[in-house]
Amino acid sequence: MADIQGVEAVSLATTESPRDGLLRAIRRTHATVDEETDALSKSIHADHGEFRHRKDLCLLDLSRRSPTSAHPHDPEVMAALRNLKDAIIRNQKALRCHINAARQVSAIIMKAIADEDSDRTYSAYPSRKDPRV
Repeated sequence: MADIQGVEAVSLATTESPRDGLLRAIRRTHATVDEETDALSKSIHADHGEFRHRKDLCLLDLSRRSPTSAHPHDPEVMAALRNLKDAIIRNQKALRCHINAARQVSAIIMKAIADEDSDRTYSAYPSRKDPRV
C-alpha cells in the first residue's frame, strides 16, 4: 500500500499547486494522528511501529513542502495547522496514558519477580516459601 501511496503522491505532486500539496500533507498527517489516537482510546490492538513509520513519512512530507510553500496568511492553511496541532496534543495525551500504564504494569511484574526471588531473610514478613509457615 505504501508503494501505491508513493505513486499517488508523485503523480499528484506534478499537477497540484504547492499550497494544495501542503494542505493535502497536513490533512494526511492529521488523519494518521487521529487514527492512532482512536486506536489507543478504543484499546484496539494496533501496530505502533506502523503508526510511527506512517507519522515519520508524514513529517518528511511536511518538512519537504513547508519551505517551498509558506503561506502564513492563508486562512485555510492556518486552520489546518491549528487542527493538526490539536490532534497532536490529543495523541500525546493518549500515548502518555498508555506509557504510564505500561510502566505501572512493568513495576508490578518487577516487584512480583523480586518477591519471588527473595528468600525474605531480612524481611519483617515470613517467606511464602518457608515450610514452617
